[in-house]
Amino acid sequence: MESTGGEREPEPPPWLRGVEGDQILPLITSTVPVLRVPAGPGTGKTFGLRRRVLRLLHPDGEGCAPDRVLVCAFNRVIANDLRKEIEAELEPFGLEPPVIKTVHGLAGLLAGERPRYLLPHEIEEMLYDVLQAHENIASEYEGKFAKAKRALREHEAGVEDHPALAQVIGQWVDDHRAAMVGDLPRAVEAALRNGDYADRRFDHIIIDEFQDLTETEARLALGLRSPGAGVVALGDKKQSIYAFRGNEQRGLDALPELVDEEVTDHLMNECRRCHQEIVNLANEVMARYGEPLVDVRGPGAQVHQVHYKTPADEHKGMADEIVRAYRARPGLRHLVLVTRRRWGYELREAIRQVDDAINAQTMFSEDILETWPVREAFIFLEILANNDDPAALRDWIGYRRPNDEGKNWKAPKRNAPVYRALREDGLLTLARLREIGSGAAKALTGTGRGEVHERAIRLCSLVDEVPEGDVRLIVEHVLDPARWGVDQSALPELARHDMERLRREALRMLDEANEDLPVSRLVEDLRSRIATREPIGQEENPGIEIVTLWGAKGLTADFVYIVGLCDEALPGPHDEDESDLTAGEHNLEQQRLLYVSLTRGEARTCDLEAHEDQARRSPGSRSRKELGRRFLVAGLAHVPLSERPAAWGAAGLSSGREVDRNGPGLRAGRRAERPGAFPRPGPREPRAQAAV
Repeated sequence: MESTGGEREPEPPPWLRGVEGDQILPLITSTVPVLRVPAGPGTGKTFGLRRRVLRLLHPDGEGCAPDRVLVCAFNRVIANDLRKEIEAELEPFGLEPPVIKTVHGLAGLLAGERPRYLLPHEIEEMLYDVLQAHENIASEYEGKFAKAKRALREHEAGVEDHPALAQVIGQWVDDHRAAMVGDLPRAVEAALRNGDYADRRFDHIIIDEFQDLTETEARLALGLRSPGAGVVALGDKKQSIYAFRGNEQRGLDALPELVDEEVTDHLMNECRRCHQEIVNLANEVMARYGEPLVDVRGPGAQVHQVHYKTPADEHKGMADEIVRAYRARPGLRHLVLVTRRRWGYELREAIRQVDDAINAQTMFSEDILETWPVREAFIFLEILANNDDPAALRDWIGYRRPNDEGKNWKAPKRNAPVYRALREDGLLTLARLREIGSGAAKALTGTGRGEVHERAIRLCSLVDEVPEGDVRLIVEHVLDPARWGVDQSALPELARHDMERLRREALRMLDEANEDLPVSRLVEDLRSRIATREPIGQEENPGIEIVTLWGAKGLTADFVYIVGLCDEALPGPHDEDESDLTAGEHNLEQQRLLYVSLTRGEARTCDLEAHEDQARRSPGSRSRKELGRRFLVAGLAHVPLSERPAAWGAAGLSSGREVDRNGPGLRAGRRAERPGAFPRPGPREPRAQAAV
């Protein structure tokens, strides 16, 4: 481009090339001490983060040393994705990447420790033990497990103080030679406040997904600033989907209390990822926050509602559509979001039945120990790794034999009364459980003594069956589904798939180890990944990725499907003991989850499917019509492009006509105008779609 004087305008610096719009510029170029950026989905947050790093490291920019710039991510998956994107941004200029770590990664790096983390179900047993052993603690929380669990969550997140509970839990944790997931970040943050790790400071700190950090974790990251260091905190309260960690309450609003400098705000609300129809729909879902996204792409999406009578019908019909879309656009990214892991597995099998040459893979990062066969197998592997692991041995006796339906395997209060009596003679060891198993059940004291005696006998029998050999042989033996009654479990297919995921992950870790990996180290690594909710058993380069809605954070794709939207799954039944959230908090969390999922699609295609589950309704579950009004995922019929309503509220739910997809699925080649179909392959890129 030439100026009016005939001279060519200077080329912009590398970090500003190809930038669209003005809203992203402050994220890239601002030099204020503390910049707070509320950034909605699709607003260019990650692009701006990459370009800011380029400016900081480029010799024509700040020229910083890479080891003086920190990019802090919420989890390892997001950190790895950021690392790949930042490295690609820097590679043309021959620049080394900055330090890119999760908070737990930073804490472990600074402290040089590998704690024995308690897993969620072990924390439950710990709480039952504390309530059983300490009457004053039980009285403080009215003897209610859910109240004690909520108090622990608040204390762990640093948002409320519960000193008495924290002290008795600290004693239990120390006695059992274990650690809470938040213990290490808390200890490192306290050390930073006392002036430790002075040689590990950064001149620039960028914290992504700030709303997903607890305040303790945020203080840790901010505590690594050198004098005069710059801070950028990015986040979005509407995308906070980890309320169980106690991190949803304030998010970015807490930043001014965590820094001394003045905080400069810069809002990023221009969605460049999704078309107008999806932006409007997402805004309706999150209307209560009063922070709408601004559409900049204009119209171009088709919105559909597709109904099925049962999940099985849905999986078959959706598999046909997904395969057809994949065959038409195999070079693009295809992402399937499911509301239940079990349905993800079933959909994967349905896709393989349609075309077994397509590599459709589940990529789950949560709940791998949900079913009893997998949980019992992993606890047993922990005990083999360390015969004197008191937390694992305590865990082992907290269960009972499943009933004929494979259910009710959690013992009441996890047999805390029996364990309290056993603690009078010290912690459990394998040798001690052998003594218990060889004796009589009546020698034990407390409710559940017969179950504890039976568990001791079972453990000793299983240990005696383990073959001698290397770690790989042990893993193959222990993680064999046939050994754990998978077929008799309540969810046999889910248990079988999860057992395979766990086995695949363990064997891969052995293959990738540079040296012989002892079983103790293998179990430590597996436990750490489970505790921090990292993907387990993920395969490389899938053609079609299948993840839960909780795994959608940070992902985008050209073709996005959301499967299994019925009120039995979203919001699903509320269990305060499981989630330590109130019913209102639970429903709001699910609403944010839907919002995150709706905004994953790039500008090409987004497809959202729903079915009517004929399974028995959970107590208190709402009708599909009520769910539609609340979440805008049901009751919305097909809306032709020419009939788009200005807003997708309850008034818009009656537009168009309802589609019943219980009959035969669409055949390849049908045009997009038919509800639920993807566009026919052609020379032009397809317009965006959504089916709700």
